[in-house]
Amino acid sequence: MMGPKGEMPMMGMMRKMMESAEDFNPMEMCKEMASSVAKASEMSFYATPEIRSMFEEWLESVEDEIFDYIRIEGEINLQKIAGRFKISESAAQFFLNHLAASGKIKPEFR
Repeated sequence: MMGPKGEMPMMGMMRKMMESAEDFNPMEMCKEMASSVAKASEMSFYATPEIRSMFEEWLESVEDEIFDYIRIEGEINLQKIAGRFKISESAAQFFLNHLAASGKIKPEFR
C-alpha cells in the first residue's frame, strides 16, 4: 500500500521520524515498523490467487506504459518518470530495474 507521497507507509514513517530528530524515538519507530510488517503479512494472507493475478497484470500494464513513455521521450529520467506516473522515485526505480532485468532497457539508466 502506498502513502500520500506515493511511497510505502513504513518509509514515510521513517522519514518523518528522522526529519524531526529531536522527537526521534528508535523504540517507537521499531514498534511502528513491526506493526506495518504484521499488517502487510496479514493482508497477503487474504490475497487470493485471483487478486495476485490482478496485481501482476496491473504491474505489467504500468511497466508497459513506462516503457512506451521512455521510447517516446528517448531518455530515461527517474524524476520525470515518477512525476509522469505519479509514483515515488523508488517505485519508478523498481519498474526500471524490472525493465532492465527483462532486457527491454539497458541497465546503465542509473
